[in-house]
Amino acid sequence: MAGEPARVRVALTRSGGLLGRPTRRGLDTANLSAQEATRLRHLVEKVWDGAADAPVSGVDPGPGADRYTHVLEIDRAGERYVQTFTEAVPAQLRSLVDLLRAAPRLPPGGAPPR
Repeated sequence: MAGEPARVRVALTRSGGLLGRPTRRGLDTANLSAQEATRLRHLVEKVWDGAADAPVSGVDPGPGADRYTHVLEIDRAGERYVQTFTEAVPAQLRSLVDLLRAAPRLPPGGAPPR
């Protein structure tokens, strides 16, 4: 429908650590309240706008088999953004990543929640 906000789906996969088991969490504006969906869209817009200005990169903490690696996936109205970073969450992603850390778990692999 015209004038309706675009659907946004996000997923965060964390792998590594001592056990090496990946965890995946995600959110979909279609499954959120209007207030929660607005907040998610706002956080995604900040990431999306910042992506054009400068590449996002995490600080490499150095070698270590138990280090965490994160993959952030965003699907916004058919456009996709994917960013991989290490333990140090880049400042421009921090608010969105914090929200996703409390999001429901998803099955490993695949696209962001539908």
